[in-house]
Amino acid sequence: MVNHLRTGITVLAFIILIAAGITALSPPGQASAAAIEFTDSINAQLDATADKAGKNGAKLRKQYSDFKSSRTQILSLDDRTSALHYDNESKASAARKAISNIDASKISKLEEQVKTTKSKYQPLYTSYTSFNKQVAAANKLKDKSLYKVLKSQAEGMKLVVDITKQDLKSKEAALKTAKSERTKKQKQIRSVLSEIDAVKTKIKAEKSAISTPNKQLTTEWSNFKAAVKKNDADRATDTLARLLTLSSQINTKKQNIYNHELKISSIIQRANSMLP
Repeated sequence: MVNHLRTGITVLAFIILIAAGITALSPPGQASAAAIEFTDSINAQLDATADKAGKNGAKLRKQYSDFKSSRTQILSLDDRTSALHYDNESKASAARKAISNIDASKISKLEEQVKTTKSKYQPLYTSYTSFNKQVAAANKLKDKSLYKVLKSQAEGMKLVVDITKQDLKSKEAALKTAKSERTKKQKQIRSVLSEIDAVKTKIKAEKSAISTPNKQLTTEWSNFKAAVKKNDADRATDTLARLLTLSSQINTKKQNIYNHELKISSIIQRANSMLP
């Protein structure tokens, strides 16, 4: 029974984590937008309230129409912002991958040249080392004739060894330069992409600032529905005025978020333009 209880708790925790993840991934304001629905019932109640409001009915209808339009604009802005955000994330990821692959083929080729050159010259270096040991042994044995012959041959071999070492050194220098240049390019482009962090901080602040008017909007919408249900035109007009103000505040902040995403898009384009 205890095991079943633990399993149930684990499953519940997993469900809560999934729900939290879905909420985190939702575009800002989507949850509040879903809570506001212009149903046929509410539309009918609004019309009935406006009909009973006399000369103020036209104002009430216009306020309601303006609020509906503002919600449509916000939902459209949410969609465009969400699409731009995911496009930016995808392009930024691709840019970072491209940065890692800068000059990869060139450096791989140079590394292979160094490896091949070392392998090609190694038998010569081994023979040269062995020859010098023979020269040292002849000298130790006081065999001047043998020493002279071996010394002459060693000196001739040294010329070849020096040439091959210079060749290897040149290839290693080319590889080192290529790696240094790649690091410099990568650092410059990553520096540009790092500008995204500051913009994301601003987006986070805007999202946080939207929270309060969103909650107030939900409350005022409930007040509005209660007002039109009772055909209370004055109260409906007051709540719609507040709804329009709150909606305008939310729209401004969401427009700011969209503009920040445009800024991120511009940063990514600038970084991509620097890729070789």
